[in-house]
Amino acid sequence: MSDVAKAAGVSAATVSRALRGEPGVSEATRQHVSDVARRMKYAIARDASSLAGGRRYAIAVLTSEVSPVLAGAEGALRQAGYDVLLYVLGDADARAKFFDELPLGRRVDGVLLLSMSLSSSEQVALESLEVPHVTVDDTDLRYALRTAVSHLQALGHREVALVLADGVDESYDEILVAAGLEVRPEWTVWCSPTVDGGEQVVDVLLDGERLPTAVISSNGAAAVGIFLRMQRDGRAVPDEVSIVSLDGQELTRVVGLTAVEGAAKQQGERAVADLFTLIRGGEIEPAEHPVRLVVRNSSGPAA
Repeated sequence: MSDVAKAAGVSAATVSRALRGEPGVSEATRQHVSDVARRMKYAIARDASSLAGGRRYAIAVLTSEVSPVLAGAEGALRQAGYDVLLYVLGDADARAKFFDELPLGRRVDGVLLLSMSLSSSEQVALESLEVPHVTVDDTDLRYALRTAVSHLQALGHREVALVLADGVDESYDEILVAAGLEVRPEWTVWCSPTVDGGEQVVDVLLDGERLPTAVISSNGAAAVGIFLRMQRDGRAVPDEVSIVSLDGQELTRVVGLTAVEGAAKQQGERAVADLFTLIRGGEIEPAEHPVRLVVRNSSGPAA
């Protein structure tokens, strides 16, 4: 540590605080020290730092799916020098097993929950760890869905299918009902968050009594799959069917899909910053929705 301090032109105490994410160091100094430490291939000795300061320098991340939010959170944690204990609880059995056993023990300084709404018993189990936790809930996704619905309504659409990635609550169709849209049982469909999953959704929609005039997909890859399958079947997009994604990915941009860009990576980074604030004993303020609608070639007036 003393070699890093000398190379960076700061004290050893400043190096320690900067690399551990402690308060009392400016962001510019923290970045400078991190850059010097990286060049010198310096790493904090986790066991020693834990004994000295009571910190584990590890964060548990619980998520129902791998997503851009996770990528942003994981990158921010690694940048701050924290180890990441990732638990992907994508099905009911894995989730029940986790909260029954609660394998975290005293191994982490905090818990980050991504796209997971806890039941009362799960909340009690999590609080028993006595460490701060931050939830990136589905508020932004619901806000994104309302944005997409408003866009399609303005284009004259009234018959809209909703494609949800595995693990997303079916209550999202309530947003369509509240907007006065026609909601048919066969138009609320679940699929894997993949291109193949989106292609398979089209089979379900085509088996219905009639095809909706628009499709909203909660997942970008699935939206691309829907688009490709519609095109392959000779159905014009958006002349026959409009497609809107609630998940703006590079893939949706390349294909030209209208998407609600939710700045998911930034959501993960912001959640990590909030969690660090709680770990340091501070308070966090509610954040505004970062979403915006980007209209491309996949949405147009209802036929």
